[in-house]
Amino acid sequence: MSPEELWIRYSPKLKTYILKQVSDHYEAEDILQEVGLRIQKSASRIQEITNVEAWLYRIAHNLIVDYYRSSRKYALTEDIGDIANIADIAILAEPDTTGQENYNNETAECLLKLVEYLPATDQEAIMESDYKGNKQNVLAQKWGISKSGSKSRVQRARKRLTAVLQSCCEVKKDNAGNIIEFGYKDNPGTEFSCLKC
Repeated sequence: MSPEELWIRYSPKLKTYILKQVSDHYEAEDILQEVGLRIQKSASRIQEITNVEAWLYRIAHNLIVDYYRSSRKYALTEDIGDIANIADIAILAEPDTTGQENYNNETAECLLKLVEYLPATDQEAIMESDYKGNKQNVLAQKWGISKSGSKSRVQRARKRLTAVLQSCCEVKKDNAGNIIEFGYKDNPGTEFSCLKC
């Protein structure tokens, strides 16, 4: 299948997917266009890809994550408990200027995967508040509950996400909040990969 055929066939589905993740229509269009550019750049190897649709959605997903990271759209509140500290480090932290190795990016990727292990209500709370940056009063209105109820729901979801992370991983931070040790509880010293979780 040629890049043009792929674009004609999949761009409407990709646009719908992107718009569900990015509320700004113009930003969503930019992300969709970037998917198109990536298709063009990979034209020579498209025939080698076994599941083209999954590949396209993976490109779109990665671009959405990059969009939120680069534009710092993660609006975490100040009183977010353990997971907020971890999420703040993992998702919002600027690159470490001390030259010390850290695991901030790995933690961010892992947290996004671990959200899938939470109940649907907790997944929505994390994604709406921490990933999409919606404010508590907006979420309260969306969910039909009070602002304090919305705040409690998000805090419970963060605590559960922290528990899921800590059930399989050891996480240690330095004084600046960077994650400097990130490994398995079961097998200390093993090179980290979130695939185990």
